[in-house]
Amino acid sequence: MIAIAPIKSLPDGSVATIPMSWADYQQLAASRGDRSTPRLKYADGYLSLKMPTFEHGQLDAIVADLLVAILNQQLRDYVRTTPVTLQIPEQAGIEPDHCFWLNNWAAVSGKSRIDLAADPPPDIAVEIEVTNFTNIADYELFNVPEVWLIRGDVLAIFALASGRYTKAESSQFFPDTAIPKLYHQVMAAIAEGASPPRAIRSVII
Repeated sequence: MIAIAPIKSLPDGSVATIPMSWADYQQLAASRGDRSTPRLKYADGYLSLKMPTFEHGQLDAIVADLLVAILNQQLRDYVRTTPVTLQIPEQAGIEPDHCFWLNNWAAVSGKSRIDLAADPPPDIAVEIEVTNFTNIADYELFNVPEVWLIRGDVLAIFALASGRYTKAESSQFFPDTAIPKLYHQVMAAIAEGASPPRAIRSVII
């Protein structure tokens, strides 16, 4: 088994891919305890890992807080979590930056862990792309309806249809809300000196 100590010493922004068995991946993931770093992804006998940067953390918080503000404004129920590990035993594991259950929130509310053999996948997975770690196709096995990919001030929505992801102009969960436009407006306000909370408040009317 690969020890966690040398992996923990990797600098922020590092990305690495190494061959690994499913059993070793499970042990490595468990050895992190309550830590959420490094972020791990497993598929086809290879483990990929990344050490998130400060920029990564900021962008994750901004898009998650924006989505929460929209959901609260619409008086909608939801469950969100970060971090979370989604796994298909012996095949694949992935750790989105943020997950939201909207239509199926009641099915996972209060649970201590997610078992995709019995539980629904998140409706939305958020991925922050700072280090060329994300491959949208990695989510196809997990049947996540939408993946939101964040690159700087751009939010792109990828919707699952017939087992493949294609870029969408809007979210099926927010058909009357221009999510990418709102996110871009928030980032523009931040670039002009607003704090993230103030920037979010400025676009939520």
